[in-house]
Amino acid sequence: MTMFLGLRSTPLLSVSEPVPKPAAIRHLSLLQKVDHPASMAERWGSYVLAACKSERDPKTLAIWARQVGVSYTTLCESCRLINVQPRHARDFARLLRGILMPEFDFPKLASFLDISDKRTLDSILQKAGFGPHGTFPRHISVSCFLDNQQFITRENPGLIFLRDVLAEV
Repeated sequence: MTMFLGLRSTPLLSVSEPVPKPAAIRHLSLLQKVDHPASMAERWGSYVLAACKSERDPKTLAIWARQVGVSYTTLCESCRLINVQPRHARDFARLLRGILMPEFDFPKLASFLDISDKRTLDSILQKAGFGPHGTFPRHISVSCFLDNQQFITRENPGLIFLRDVLAEV
């Protein structure tokens, strides 16, 4: 037993987890981590930021909750406490995640989202502030998305918090 006392633990890379791309790490590392949120808006914002750093598309609330390390109920209640429907918050986080990815190409949005039908994609595009058949620029800025999206009202404290955090990106 005493022979193990001098060993340091080193982080192990799980074989089942994909290795993130270096460019994505550099870009997403600019997102601040909210270790001790001081408000419900900050807590909710930290869940959104964690979803943005995820390797996989959080296509369901259950997946998103697992990715951020909270229960499904906690995630949904956080959304409701700041007056955002949980499914709207999920879709907002999904699109924001895609936009923050350096290799994101808006015309190929469906390849960044785990969506299985056109009707769902059209619905998400509509709420994102883009028409389902519109012409999109190659790159969408974060501020453009935040200004045009219809998932969350502009006055929402969670959105205001995210706008402040993402102004640095």
